[in-house]
Amino acid sequence: MKVLFWFRKSEAKGEVGAKDPTGSIQLRININGVDMEIGSTSICCKKSHWSAEHQKLIGRAKNRDVGNQLLSRILTTVNNTFNILSTKYEFIYPQLVKDYYLGNKKFVYSVLEIKNQYFQHRQVEVNSGLITSTTCSVNENYARHILEYCNVERIKKPMQIPATFFSDLFTFLIDGRMGDRMARKVCRFAKQMLRWAKKKGMSPALSCLEETMPGSAETEEDLDTTHLTVTQLLHLYQYDFKYDMLTKITAKSAETLEKERDAFVFNCFTGMHHCDYIKKEFRVEPYGDSLFLHGVRLKTRIKFSIKLLEPAVEILKKYNNSLADLPIKSNQKRNQSLKMIAAFTGIPLNLSTKIARKTFCDLALNEMLMPPDDVAACLGLTSTKHLKNYGRIREKRLISMMKSWDELKNAS
Repeated sequence: MKVLFWFRKSEAKGEVGAKDPTGSIQLRININGVDMEIGSTSICCKKSHWSAEHQKLIGRAKNRDVGNQLLSRILTTVNNTFNILSTKYEFIYPQLVKDYYLGNKKFVYSVLEIKNQYFQHRQVEVNSGLITSTTCSVNENYARHILEYCNVERIKKPMQIPATFFSDLFTFLIDGRMGDRMARKVCRFAKQMLRWAKKKGMSPALSCLEETMPGSAETEEDLDTTHLTVTQLLHLYQYDFKYDMLTKITAKSAETLEKERDAFVFNCFTGMHHCDYIKKEFRVEPYGDSLFLHGVRLKTRIKFSIKLLEPAVEILKKYNNSLADLPIKSNQKRNQSLKMIAAFTGIPLNLSTKIARKTFCDLALNEMLMPPDDVAACLGLTSTKHLKNYGRIREKRLISMMKSWDELKNAS
């Protein structure tokens, strides 16, 4: 790499055509015959006070010695930048040196800076349709837990990350914060983010990236398919919170819980994800004597259609047959309300918005005996591959579907 300082004449009024114009000293680099202007050194002088041959201020230039010292420091910094980059990259191009010299890129990034830059990258993916905003929001939640752990362990920079980072993070997360499955997802995301940082030159090659993911890989037996039974769903649907009003809660609280129950039950019969429900981009249309709910799954962009059973139709009527009037709350606040609803109604489950979707899956598979392909389509899944995350085939379905030995003999 060659470094050149050069005099640039000022274009200010009064300097044009001057015999000895004033100007500024500029910095330029050349790598393999390619020039790149870096910019001004902030040194100003008369043209006669600049020696292009010796690359320094001469004569009676104002602050000559100070200016030459600054030029020397700039030359050292540029060369050091190039030398450091030579240890990080096989091919060094002028724009790369310029970016690092001007601070547009850094040699040492903090974990927080890596997180922020990574989510700028994720937002570009959202804008281009590669991922959804919902996925990005989930990732933000993962990142929050990762930063919390780093703050506890005083890990500020990537080089402070130990070889056992993911197993240590996993232990931290399952200690009363979340279950194994969620903790493993957070650790996988941390690895994804750090690999991206290494690829972008924001992090050195960390030994933890070779670490095996902690926890056990999920089997179908590990998957949580908690759902409401038909009896529990009927009890919840018919429960009158006003009975608890005089002794346990106020009229306003009873009304709030009733609305939250209605929204939850509606999704038990439609299988919609909470993010799709609150977007209200679905529609209801008649077909024969039935009503069908149609929409597009926000995450997969897959169309889905569901026939509305009587309880869902009744709930819709209760809210003026208007989708816009169906109760809306954030996922976190709705889950808090559902915990109270479970306590009041005596349902022995830790209710959440996810359980509504799993309840629909169980009803469709094991009560209505729908084929798995149709259930996946109703849920807006791309295939039956991920259907196991929502429900599994139970004995009741098998009893209804499998013929007896006598039937088989008679049919042969």
